[in-house]
Amino acid sequence: MARPQLATVNENPAPPPINDLELTAMERRAVLARKLHEIEELEVDKKAIADDIKTVKKELVEQGFTKKAIDFALKLRGDADGKMVEQRQAEAEVARFLNSPIGFEPELPLDRTPVVDKAFAEGEIAGAQGLTCTAPYPTGAETEQGWIKGWHQGQATIMSAFKKIEAKAVADAPGDADGDESEYDGED
Repeated sequence: MARPQLATVNENPAPPPINDLELTAMERRAVLARKLHEIEELEVDKKAIADDIKTVKKELVEQGFTKKAIDFALKLRGDADGKMVEQRQAEAEVARFLNSPIGFEPELPLDRTPVVDKAFAEGEIAGAQGLTCTAPYPTGAETEQGWIKGWHQGQATIMSAFKKIEAKAVADAPGDADGDESEYDGED
């Protein structure tokens, strides 16, 4: 009995597309190859970014922050819908009921912080983050001036911190024998 011959790619081409907008088999193959290559490049970038995140977290651990504090801060900053704040308020209320106060008084929901002080605090965070000095308040308003003062304070504070960190790194460099061990080795 004769062996059946296997069909080659050229002998049985894919059916032609139904219309000009439908991809041919070769076009689909090309798209797959291109997109797989893009995914592979992004995976490499993803690993590099994950490594960078780990490094920055290690630096925070070296400055005395715990892994839980760092993770909580990231979640809190990403809390656009206010669910984290709600959760914390509920936890504070329960803690108060159980005689374990944690520094929050839920029966006083009004925030009495002056708006200029709030603007200053917002500006201070923006300055420390390295954002541009563009206040989200009306030009000439006290809040704008407070925000700008806060921004400058944030810039001064972060520069001071960087100088101390750099000086500490230089001082610790010759005797650093233990390497890069921290809470963030291994898992995120």
